[in-house]
Amino acid sequence: MFTSGVPEITLSTPIEKTWEYLCMLAPKEINPIDGTHTMAGTPTWIAVCALVIIILGSHLLLYYKSSTKKSGFRIDVLKIPLLKVLVKNRMFPFLIQSLSMATFVIILIVGFTSSQRNGFVPQLTWTWWWALLILFVFAFGNLFCAMCPWEGFTSLVTSFSISTRVNKLGISKIFPRYFKNLYPALVLFIVLTWIELGYDVTNSPETTAVMGVTMVFMAIFFALIFEKRSFCRYVCPVGRISGIYSMLAPFEIRSKSKDMCTTCINKECLMGTKTQRGCPMFLNPAKLSNNQFCTLCTECIRSCPTDNMTINMRPVGSDLLSLKYFKKDEAIFIVVLLALTTFHGMTMTPQWTQINQMLRVETGLSKTIVFTMLMTILMLTQLLTYWVGAWSAKIILNCDKISTLKIFKSYAYSVLPLALFYHLAHNSMHFFMEAQHLIPLLSDPFGYGWNLFGTAGKNYSQLMSLEVIWWIQMSLVICGHLFGVNAADNIYHKHYAKEKNGYKSLIPLIIVMIIYSGISICLLASPMEMKSGF
Repeated sequence: MFTSGVPEITLSTPIEKTWEYLCMLAPKEINPIDGTHTMAGTPTWIAVCALVIIILGSHLLLYYKSSTKKSGFRIDVLKIPLLKVLVKNRMFPFLIQSLSMATFVIILIVGFTSSQRNGFVPQLTWTWWWALLILFVFAFGNLFCAMCPWEGFTSLVTSFSISTRVNKLGISKIFPRYFKNLYPALVLFIVLTWIELGYDVTNSPETTAVMGVTMVFMAIFFALIFEKRSFCRYVCPVGRISGIYSMLAPFEIRSKSKDMCTTCINKECLMGTKTQRGCPMFLNPAKLSNNQFCTLCTECIRSCPTDNMTINMRPVGSDLLSLKYFKKDEAIFIVVLLALTTFHGMTMTPQWTQINQMLRVETGLSKTIVFTMLMTILMLTQLLTYWVGAWSAKIILNCDKISTLKIFKSYAYSVLPLALFYHLAHNSMHFFMEAQHLIPLLSDPFGYGWNLFGTAGKNYSQLMSLEVIWWIQMSLVICGHLFGVNAADNIYHKHYAKEKNGYKSLIPLIIVMIIYSGISICLLASPMEMKSGF
């Protein structure tokens, strides 16, 4: 019989208790109705140790204050001859996008023709692509945007060419000034999260395919109406999530010599040439200071006549140490991103199901309304909590020229590592416990009884044991928190160190960060209702 939580241990002997505990570590019986099973959460003692490390680590990190003067190493990876030849080739964008475009087409075909509920498309999209996307962003930067199939199809439609990306079709209207921020992407991200979790999209091949087609048509529509890649810059939630996370990534596109850029007259990296479109993201590559809006398309590298643009390897989190300007829309996006990632984890716990059912019974409201209310409450609570932290810091500073909004905007960037590393921790459970389910589906993606690779109908063990995943998850949460504390400390040194109570103003914000990390640990320690993949 399917159970929605961890079974109680009622046996008495040590051997029986040990056997019962080992049974708890394995996936529970699959529910034939919705294909879920309950996975045991991280043991309490590991969670408590992680929280203790977070609290002590915060104190020690702040005691040994970081230096904001060190910019870190830079290694020019285009000094590798083969890589430089590849990036300089005009076909490079199409080459790196062709595989993702082909995969996308296969997903659409299978999605619209397959009858499997938990089949090839959900596994490839939500277990593989979405989980690996966050990992790739952390490892390589905004890699998905460079390979994006949506942008690939858009470029083919607007340029009529696979080798040049210069727009030949479209009216190139200026994007409305009031929407030149992250709010359009944030709204679309909230809507997509609401659809995904509220309507169980991750189990539906057809709905997943519909969402993919919708994104392509939106990208093409915006490219035909507005200048350059307005959709990528202001609307695409995947691009903005990848972009804001890529501020922590170890790769960047930058100019080799600022002086050479200053003397450049035509600014080809920005304006483009007859054969190269220049930066499609409204950026001046010569003045890039962070990765957020750079899609790693490398158009600026091919456009520069003096070969002054390159790709550097750098220390992780470099952008957070060099931030000079803070924006309200970006700050709100970061906090809501953490809130929705947390919300995603909450919806997988047995407690979530119980709370939902209780509220529906008590209020008489529909499932959709209760879900929407809880999602809205969580987002607003997360924002309010950080605002209270910023307000408390303002009271401690006791400085009229520094507003609560300024503190909120600046210190919100220190929450970014918490969001990224919890996102990695959450996705690692999905990937390492469920990724193997794709192997048999590759042999029979349409559900027609094929066995193309000899793997159909076979069962494969998970990629890692549950115990190893627990340690990975806790380590990621700890690293993310310490990264965040270090970022907050650097923000303090750059912007508030001259104030009388500047250092004390860190206290409420660090407390809020500890609360956020504590919630992440509690979620990871809770049993999770996982999809079986079949």
